[in-house]
Amino acid sequence: MKFKFGRKSTKNYESLNSNLQRVAVRALSYGIMDFSLDCTHRNKGEQNRFYQIGRSKVMWPDSKHNALPAEAMDCVPYVGGKSSWNKLYCCVLAGLILAAAKEEGVKVRWGGDWGMNGEPITDQDFNDLAHYEEVK
Repeated sequence: MKFKFGRKSTKNYESLNSNLQRVAVRALSYGIMDFSLDCTHRNKGEQNRFYQIGRSKVMWPDSKHNALPAEAMDCVPYVGGKSSWNKLYCCVLAGLILAAAKEEGVKVRWGGDWGMNGEPITDQDFNDLAHYEEVK
């Protein structure tokens, strides 16, 4: 199946750095799972609000979402015509995005495996399963 980014994802794509743009396009090109670029760049107000509600562990300007172009992206599976935060779908998408990153030669950390030790979800207390950030 062939997927393409919708209007919101396309707008968010434009604020990503070129490495993460390549990763996102490659992951989508596999045609295995559709997904949206839910969040890329965050301004100061957005970042601090995410911190206050517990969706981020850092305040402005310490998130890779705060760079412009953004060095982080939140990707949400799009299943059955709508966004899904289902843990299993997020893990499948993580495999696609991490494979795409490897093929593109971009080192990426996933919010389901902050330690990058290959043990997702179970060895950490803060899971951000939609989050991917470039590691330099």
